[in-house]
Amino acid sequence: MEAYYNLGIINLISRLHSDALADYNEAIKRKPDFAEAYFYRGMVKYDLGDLNGAIKDYSEAIKLDPDSVAVVYFNRGMVKTDLSKHGEAIADFNRAIELNPNFVAIAYYNRGVVNRRLGDYSEAKADFSRAIRIKSNFSKAYYSRGQIYALLRDKKRARRDLLKARELAKWSGNDRLLGLIDKALSKLDNENNNSS
Repeated sequence: MEAYYNLGIINLISRLHSDALADYNEAIKRKPDFAEAYFYRGMVKYDLGDLNGAIKDYSEAIKLDPDSVAVVYFNRGMVKTDLSKHGEAIADFNRAIELNPNFVAIAYYNRGVVNRRLGDYSEAKADFSRAIRIKSNFSKAYYSRGQIYALLRDKKRARRDLLKARELAKWSGNDRLLGLIDKALSKLDNENNNSS
């Protein structure tokens, strides 16, 4: 059972998803209460596009170990976000935050993303701010909060956050995020020029 589990991890890391899935299936067959195997099989299913299967496996891991590590709740919340099950996703992010204070910044950030999708800009802004307080170099949180400020027509704060996000993204070499930030800054500049 352990051998199949360990082989599954190697195959998952190697991106050999079909092999990893077979390994986790065998580990679970041999030990049906193996919470970690359900967790990793959920990751494989997610990578294979089986989102409902991933949720089912994450839920089984949680059922077998109710005090599961925060990452199980976090991953299930991410899948639920992808399936537009926003209320359930927020509940999972809340549980991840409760279980592991060190996991909090990313959980707050993702809960903020869900709140933004729900149109709750006040909660989204608060979550992005919490993530920034915990992890002061969190460029995506600055970018996302800047976007919220722009939506709320607070252009001064939007610009400040976007510039901070740009500085952090440039420092970390995140070219994709830099492109998004530059586009947002350009849009902000165009809106300022049009309102003058």
